[in-house]
Amino acid sequence: MPTYEEEKQENMAAYERLKNEISTKYKGQYVAIAEGRLVKVSPVFEEADQAVRNHLHSLVFPAGEEPEIGSLRVRLSRV
Repeated sequence: MPTYEEEKQENMAAYERLKNEISTKYKGQYVAIAEGRLVKVSPVFEEADQAVRNHLHSLVFPAGEEPEIGSLRVRLSRV
């Protein structure tokens, strides 16, 4: 199983590889990248975000804009 940093590097490499296609083909929509690949494109942020919720690291951002690389997002579930 990859670490958070490994997934982050894989996703950033995928973004760099796909950014021209993303900005021209999907402008005006939200893009979700996880596991080093484009996972979801949606006009609704929540739909794109939902598609990558189970990953240690993912990118969800408006096509045509640079993704913001922030702090680790942690989801806690109720027991």
